[in-house]
Amino acid sequence: MNLPQLTSPEFVTKLPSTGKEITYRPFLVREEKILLIALEGGDEKEISRAIFNILSACIISDIKIDELATFDVEFLFLKLRGKSVGEVIELKLQHSDPDSACKHRTEVEVNLDDINVVGVVGDGKIQINDELGIKLRYAGINDVDKIDSNSSEQLYSLVVQCVEYIYDTEEVYEDFTKKEMSDWLEQLNSAQFKKITDFFEASPKLSHTIEWKCPECGEKDTIVLEGMQSFFM
Repeated sequence: MNLPQLTSPEFVTKLPSTGKEITYRPFLVREEKILLIALEGGDEKEISRAIFNILSACIISDIKIDELATFDVEFLFLKLRGKSVGEVIELKLQHSDPDSACKHRTEVEVNLDDINVVGVVGDGKIQINDELGIKLRYAGINDVDKIDSNSSEQLYSLVVQCVEYIYDTEEVYEDFTKKEMSDWLEQLNSAQFKKITDFFEASPKLSHTIEWKCPECGEKDTIVLEGMQSFFM
């Protein structure tokens, strides 16, 4: 006997980076199991892969997840999680001051619809000097997966991966190898390279400020949560 087929509702949101409308459906039990297994393992790369696979399955619009900026991916998954499990999550927060005598963990409810991507989306064009410029893209989920640490060497590798082209007053240079780009970047001085790293450090991100009053000691406190892991891990 063939069992009746279930249908899922569809929802629409907009990408923070471009404003493009994205249609998606809630994730199903089979997809939630992928995430739960990854969360139990605790490996960040496995969690990223799980999120990638779930988004690929649940987004109906024609987009390439691996070409989206990380803040787009985090925002989409936040919306997806809200429509799949529920918009309200419960967090247990301690005082932000590590020297506080009160160690009580206060339960605070957060509505996922109140969490947004903050920061200005730039065009990625960095002027190196009066004649030379560089066009960067925001790091995507595949780029972040290749980074093993927050060391300066790994940041340098990230920059190499995210260069789209170099331009001057007469020409655009977009046909190059990673080795050629690495050699070119090494010719920059510290001030010029900082312009590039500042672009990544100023990338938009999920951010939400929570204010609460501790029922144990009566003191008020504030915490700013940033990035998807702050809300789910």
